[in-house]
Amino acid sequence: MADDDLRSLVHEICGGSEGTRSRNLSRHQAEKAYSALLEGKGTATQVAAIFVAMRCRGLAGEELAGFAVAARARVRFPALPEGAVVISTSRLGKSRHPLVALASASAAASCGVPVLVQAAPHAGGAGVTVGDVWQRLGGELHADPDRAADCLRRLNLGFWQPTAADPGWERLLAIENEIGLRCAPDTVAKLLAPPGCRLMVPARGGPVLGLASEALTILGHRNALIVQGVEGSIDPWVSDQTRGLCIDDGVRTPLRLHPADLVLECGAEPAQMHEDRLEASVVATQQALMGVPGAAYHAALIGAALIVRLGGLTRDMASAVGAARDVFESGAAHHRLEQLGDC
Repeated sequence: MADDDLRSLVHEICGGSEGTRSRNLSRHQAEKAYSALLEGKGTATQVAAIFVAMRCRGLAGEELAGFAVAARARVRFPALPEGAVVISTSRLGKSRHPLVALASASAAASCGVPVLVQAAPHAGGAGVTVGDVWQRLGGELHADPDRAADCLRRLNLGFWQPTAADPGWERLLAIENEIGLRCAPDTVAKLLAPPGCRLMVPARGGPVLGLASEALTILGHRNALIVQGVEGSIDPWVSDQTRGLCIDDGVRTPLRLHPADLVLECGAEPAQMHEDRLEASVVATQQALMGVPGAAYHAALIGAALIVRLGGLTRDMASAVGAARDVFESGAAHHRLEQLGDC
């Protein structure tokens, strides 16, 4: 795509100077446009204009799917075992409550579900991410798909940063950071996953489930889970209902999960047990891994059960919670995460 073509695209997305209205891109146009952006086309001003305009009017499912197809075409993904679940997380993180998603992933892997965690350090000014906690626990954020696949094969658990596998992302993420708003790159990065995999993604509260489910369906994910967890993470609520959307064998159904139904309700979400937000997430993760009773442990249990369910081991959440409880109490989940640190 030439610079003149990209300039025309800016006018299409943002609206022309003569009062023409902005319009949605087709999937093909979106794929071509995002591919050009990843190749370094356009000035920073043009790219920022596209991101802000799309944020203001909202992305369409066809656009989001086209962006994801373009991004996926540039990355070689780890080989996935049968029934593997890919957890694709956000760069925005959590600010008010600690993050326990790593404990959930380790427990699900210990239950028998191969789990690939995709993460990155937090965006500028954002909260604590799964990538931040992983690095603090001694892990490495790398972009080697073979290394991640080897960990999956040996430990049922792998960890990598897919955006680092494509240098084209560096500029786009830097522009998003400079804008200071959650724009297309953060959303697309959560869909930078192996085609057709069992995919678990977080979503902010609000009317975004239709867009996300449409994009996942277009991309061919027949089994997926969109979780509107605490602060837009995959950590489920323990003081309120967790909302989201399930795609089971191509059939979309709402997720409405109340912790009381699993006898895991708490009066409040996990509290920050350290003045430093990252350290607070590390403490909460370690407490959950050791099965210390409390909100962090309950959140990790429900999170692990959702991953187990998505992996196809059981559709019954109570059974999935029971399996997760066993691996937490036996120490298997804690040991699994320690082993991954050597991968």
